[in-house]
Amino acid sequence: MENISLNVEKESIYGFLGKNGAGKTTTIKLLSGLLTPTDGKIIVDGMDMDSESREIKKIMGLVPQDSNFYDDRNALSHMIYYGRLKGLSKKEALVQSNALLEKVGLEKEKHKQVIYFSHGMKKRLGIAQALLNNPKILILDEPTNGLDPVGIRQIRELLCECNNSGITIFISSHNLLEIQEICTHVGILDKGKIIAENKIEEIRHFESNGVITVGLYNLAPKIINLIESLEFVVKTELKSEHVLEIFVNSKGDVKPEINKLIVENGGNVFKLIENSLSLEDAFFNATNKKH
Repeated sequence: MENISLNVEKESIYGFLGKNGAGKTTTIKLLSGLLTPTDGKIIVDGMDMDSESREIKKIMGLVPQDSNFYDDRNALSHMIYYGRLKGLSKKEALVQSNALLEKVGLEKEKHKQVIYFSHGMKKRLGIAQALLNNPKILILDEPTNGLDPVGIRQIRELLCECNNSGITIFISSHNLLEIQEICTHVGILDKGKIIAENKIEEIRHFESNGVITVGLYNLAPKIINLIESLEFVVKTELKSEHVLEIFVNSKGDVKPEINKLIVENGGNVFKLIENSLSLEDAFFNATNKKH
């Protein structure tokens, strides 16, 4: 890790992205107080993790990538147990546990032993226990990992509901499509460094604000070189013998200029389409860029 500085806005849904080994889980352990930084400070809601870690943990809920539960205990028993650990009275733990199990869709399974829970049910139980102390901040490490589309949608809806109630959510995930669907802000970690951080729409325009797909015959190297020399062109990618993708950074419509250049140099255009960059495009652009 190297001089990481994160700015997570209050009541945002912050997506934390990075390749395997980039340092995402280590960062989460630092933010949640499970690891102590060798340098620098961690400030959460105005409090310093060094001196006020106990107070920070009172306003934070954590859902690790793999939540461990006792197979022989049922969901309600788990919730009451965690509630008591978090300082709730037995009555408070019971009331909150029942309410949260209903909230995450496990009310009918609350007396079922966890050994019989599906992967998705365990994920929802993990979120429920993280919400027991009415946290201001909810941190999740790969919350949709291993889930089917139905399970992913259930978790997404649950997290949006939590966010709508005022909870700031910090999500580490490999699921770029899911991050694009749910997050308001994104940070990209690469080799222990934050290389991009902004609102999700700004991140999608990290290097370019669109990609133009051109289908043409007589695609000579000269044409590619001329296109790459244009001021607004970030880079090109040859997708096949007759298809070229052009990443552009321009607020205006540059398609006519590209089309004219190709035709004047012997190319025969049969397709020219412009699309906005996806978060996946932006992620790979950022992490594959030399820095």
